[in-house]
Amino acid sequence: MNQHKATIHDVARIAGVSRATVSRYLNGRKWVSQDAAANIKAAIEQTGYVANSHARALVTGRAGSVAFLLGEPQKLLFEDPNFAALLRAVADELGKRGVSFILMTTDDQSEAKRNLAYLQAGHVDGVIQVAWHKDSSEMLNGLVQAGIPTVIAEQPSDETLPVGYVHVEDYGGARKACEYLHECGAKHIAMIAGPAGPSGTRDRMHGFLDTVATFDDDSNAASRIAHGDYSASSGEVAMAQLLDADPDIDGVFVSSDTMAVGAIKELRTRGLSVPDDIQIIGFDDSSAAMLADPPLTTIRQPFQAIGKHLVDQLMRIINGEQPVGVTLPTELVVRDSTR
Repeated sequence: MNQHKATIHDVARIAGVSRATVSRYLNGRKWVSQDAAANIKAAIEQTGYVANSHARALVTGRAGSVAFLLGEPQKLLFEDPNFAALLRAVADELGKRGVSFILMTTDDQSEAKRNLAYLQAGHVDGVIQVAWHKDSSEMLNGLVQAGIPTVIAEQPSDETLPVGYVHVEDYGGARKACEYLHECGAKHIAMIAGPAGPSGTRDRMHGFLDTVATFDDDSNAASRIAHGDYSASSGEVAMAQLLDADPDIDGVFVSSDTMAVGAIKELRTRGLSVPDDIQIIGFDDSSAAMLADPPLTTIRQPFQAIGKHLVDQLMRIINGEQPVGVTLPTELVVRDSTR
């Protein structure tokens, strides 16, 4: 067993090629014959050689890693299954490309500034920014000003920014949910929305209002919207607010499965049954939807596809292509929280 750490010279000697050829192979395989590449690969496996990422960065100008930037406290990775699902999807796609990622979270404004300073220092080749709760414009503008390739997991409020984005048809998904509630007999529908600000919240609210207006004569449907922060506890509080203001509600479209679980808990506390008294539709089709009691009818977000498109776009921007936006479809998944 070798006692010393394998070097590029060891790989070159065993492969029977020059050190320069090994270096070209490691930095993109340009001008390396198939036979030489096969020999180098075998020599790397035999010696256990690991390339020096810092040295490679000096040659290629690339860090070989990207940042997954969650503009929220780290605890939400464990409390909100959507973040975990998206993180897994992104990690899978980056792994297929041999790219490492750095997970960064934001607990407060000072940490946001530290994160931005780290990213601006060139430690990563690009950033996938996920910030569904808080205003992320300051961070996004800082990334753009530093020329860091960036893709975000929602539609940017300023579409002139040179960033890529991937989001789902939030407006259409909200319409599907409300139309289905009405088809199932609900006539007086309310909504528990996410925090004000992100495009997803805005578009789902518009979808709710436009759909409800087609069958509900109440011109003040906006009063039947309460906001949560995507936590189950906020779903409880929002459901209580809605019922206290309007006890005639018979259906609720909830902007996340996790908040829907909280809403059901509040209904059960009040002695109300789902779906007999009030029907509920969530959004996401996360693990929370299946674990809910009853299991949630919901609008499915394709998290694996979202992760793939985020990574695909970021890699294209890093390689010099122009950023683009992608909108992915949603799907109604029917379970037991509707009739």
